[in-house]
Amino acid sequence: MTGPKDMFLITGALILLMALPALFNTKGAPLELIATLRPQIIVVAFAFACAAFTVGRFWSGGAAVLVVAVLLVTTPELFSRAPSPVTRPAMKVVWCNVFQKNSVVERLATLAQKQTADVVILAEPPRDLARARRALSDYPFVYGAPDPGEHGAVVFSRAPLTERPRSDLPPGVYPLAIVETDQIRIVAMHPPVAVSPSAMKASTAMMAAALDEAAAGRTLVIGDMNATPWSHRLRVVSKQMVRLTPALGSTWFSSLPVLGLPIDHAFVTSDLRASTTVGPGVGSDHLPLIVSIARD
Repeated sequence: MTGPKDMFLITGALILLMALPALFNTKGAPLELIATLRPQIIVVAFAFACAAFTVGRFWSGGAAVLVVAVLLVTTPELFSRAPSPVTRPAMKVVWCNVFQKNSVVERLATLAQKQTADVVILAEPPRDLARARRALSDYPFVYGAPDPGEHGAVVFSRAPLTERPRSDLPPGVYPLAIVETDQIRIVAMHPPVAVSPSAMKASTAMMAAALDEAAAGRTLVIGDMNATPWSHRLRVVSKQMVRLTPALGSTWFSSLPVLGLPIDHAFVTSDLRASTTVGPGVGSDHLPLIVSIARD
C-alpha cells in the first residue's frame, strides 16, 4: 500500500522527469515537445515545493525550488519585453490560423476591417477559397503557394503583390507564402509540429528558408510556428531578427499564460520598426496576431 511519503516521492520524481528535457534544453523530437511546457512545469514544480515545505518535506521542497530556479534562469524569454507599440503604422497585417473554417475567416475579416488592415493572412485556409474571397473582398490580391494538404498560408492584400515562390525546399516541407507589397517582404509560414525527427527537420528547413529571405532586409516573417520562443529553432531566428511577440502572449488554446502557449509569432528585420498585439478570439483554437509596421 502506498503511503503519503511514497506519494510525495512519486510525484516529485514525475515532475523531475517532466522537467529533464527542459533542464537539458533538448533539441530533438519528440522530447522537445515536453520542453515547450517550461512555464507549466515551473508552476507545477513551485506548487509542489510549497506543498513539500508545508508538510516538512524540506529536501523535496528544496529540490523543487532548484528545478524552478534553473528553469527560470535558462528561459530568459519569459522576461523579455515586446517592442514599443507603433502608433501610426504605414502597414497593418492580420494573421490567424483559421483551421479551414470559413466562419472563422468571416469573423477575421470583420476584425481586419476594424483594424483597417492592409494584409490578411490565413494559415490552414479553407480548401475552397471562394467563400473566403467573398468575405475578404476588400483584399483582391491573393497569393498562396500550392499546397495540397492546406497546411500553408494564403495572403490577401489591398495592394498588388509580387510573388516570390521558392522551389528549393526539401520534399515534405510545407510551402512558404512569400510576397512583396509596398516595398516590404512578407514570409508567411506554418511549420509542422515536431513530433518526429522528420517533422523537426522540415520545421528547421522552413525557418532557415525564412531567414534566407530576410537577408534582403525590410522583411516580416510571421506564422503559426508550432514552437515556443524558448525552442532552439526560434532562438536561432531571434538572434537574427527582432521578435515582436512577447513570450507571455499565448495564442494557442488560451490567451492566459500557463494555460496556453505562445506558438504564433512575428519577426521583422532590424531595418523595420514594428509591434504586435494578440487579437480577440475569432472562433479558432488560435488567437490572431495584429502587426503594425512603421515606415521610418
